[in-house]
Order: sequence, then structure tokens, then C-alpha cells
Amino acid sequence: MRKSIAGACLTGSLLVFMLLAGCATSATQYAPLPPDLQAPPEPGKARICVIRGFALAAMAVECPLQEDGVPRGSLINASYICWERPPGEVRLSMPAWDVLTYKGNLPVEPGMVYYLYMDYLSPQLKSITAKEGLKYLTEYSRPRVVAGRAAPYASPGQGAGAPVIGNQAGGVQGGGPSSPSQNPAGY
Repeated sequence: MRKSIAGACLTGSLLVFMLLAGCATSATQYAPLPPDLQAPPEPGKARICVIRGFALAAMAVECPLQEDGVPRGSLINASYICWERPPGEVRLSMPAWDVLTYKGNLPVEPGMVYYLYMDYLSPQLKSITAKEGLKYLTEYSRPRVVAGRAAPYASPGQGAGAPVIGNQAGGVQGGGPSSPSQNPAGY
């Protein structure tokens, strides 16, 4: 009897270990990750940081993120990806959780940092303050950068024309020193 209980416990433990071993431990990013996320972006560029909060209900769901139709990375629970880009309007899309797709346009200005947050309970991307964004960036592990998957940027403004989703009343939610507060961001 003791041997069968010990065997069942060992089998169960191995099964749980194998299931957890298949889970990703950090986000995957295809665009280069800026070396210092607390420093301003490179001159003439802006930085976009998309943060996915922690939710127990969606631990195994991976969310791919596209910028103007180009894959920029894949977010897991409690993760982020950040990249720099030229100014212009960018279209972000994130197919997630079944057939739902979250899309919107973000007017990007040089020298600005945009912190966009989403989680399982509020999957729509929303703008957060620089203080909140940096808090998540220090708490969550750095993304794993996979070279060679990111396409170079086309002319600024490519991707414009999609409906603005999210904060449609105008103005960015949150604001803060690194986040514009006068211009509607669509998030």
C-alpha cells in the first residue's frame, strides 16, 4: 500500500514538473530591446512598452503582439516587451483569448515613452503613467530577444487608418513625465 501511494505521488510530481517545464518564463521579443529602459529613447525615436499583468486565470495563454502587421513579440503572464521606433502613427494588434482581437492606433512622437498595460480582466490596452510602467518593468523579468524576426521600419505613419480603440474620449489615461497627456493615443 505504501509503495503504491509513493509511486502515485512520484508520478503526479513528475507530471506537474513536465507540465510546468513547457511554460515560458519570460516574454519573447523580436525587435531589439533598449539597453537602459529608464533612459530616454534614442534621439528622433520613441519607445513603446507593452506590459501584460499577472492573472492566475490566464497563466498559460501567450499573446502575440504585432506592430503594423509585423510581429514584435509574444507576451506571457506578468511580462513586457519594449522597443524603439521612428515617429508616426502605429497600429498595434494583439490577438488573444479565443477569437477576440485588440487593435488600435497610437500616434508616436519622438522622445516619448509609451507604457501600455493589459491583463486578463481588462484585455484592452490602456496607457499608464511612467511611474507605474517602470514599476512593472523592474518587477517582471526581461524579455528574451530573438534576433532576425523583426522587420525594418517603413516610412513613418504606415498603418494609419484603422479605427481608434480604447480611450476614444481623447487624452491618454495616466499621463506622467514620459507619457503625453494632450494627444489622444487610442489607448
